[in-house]
Amino acid sequence: MYNMELKRVVVTGLGAVSPIGNTAEETWQNMLAGVSGAAPITKFNAEKFKTQFACEVKNFDANKYIDRKEARKMDAYCHYALAAAQMAVEDSAIDLDAVDKNRVGVVMGVGIGGMKTFEEEVIAYGKTGETVGPKFSPFFVPKMIADICVGHISIKYGFHGPNYITSSACASSTTALADAFNLIRLGKANVIVSGGAEAAICEGGVGGF
Repeated sequence: MYNMELKRVVVTGLGAVSPIGNTAEETWQNMLAGVSGAAPITKFNAEKFKTQFACEVKNFDANKYIDRKEARKMDAYCHYALAAAQMAVEDSAIDLDAVDKNRVGVVMGVGIGGMKTFEEEVIAYGKTGETVGPKFSPFFVPKMIADICVGHISIKYGFHGPNYITSSACASSTTALADAFNLIRLGKANVIVSGGAEAAICEGGVGGF
């Protein structure tokens, strides 16, 4: 009978970008203080919508974490993922020069992905497609697809381990954490950057939901 010893799994670094804080510490302290992330929508003019409030990320500057030129090629959900991942990597104090990067992976939970990017491209095509033909940004799909965030994180740090997203609606991030736990526990990886990201506060997101 084969007896496989399961590895111990520990959390070594934290990072967060949320409606109540742009770091893990700020988010935690505001959570303890009962701070609400709900406020009138500012991402677009919501006056014609029945719901005019949402829990938006506030005062977030993507250029603190991503080169300005590169940030323009990414959807907001990817900005949040990269920022939170950088905080977690730094908080873990991992030695990136000493770690075996073939055994470091990225697993993130994403329910939709670049919803705003998809919305903008389709609206632009609807306005111009009949007169100038089908023109789409070359960054349309790379900005929109849900699993591009794990690609950007892996490229940034040179991680070559397991790399994918989980998508299970509101449980997507929990599923990602469970997968990360099992990958380490079963010896498939030594380290996994895991969590989740979404940026669905746009006309289509609010109207659809």
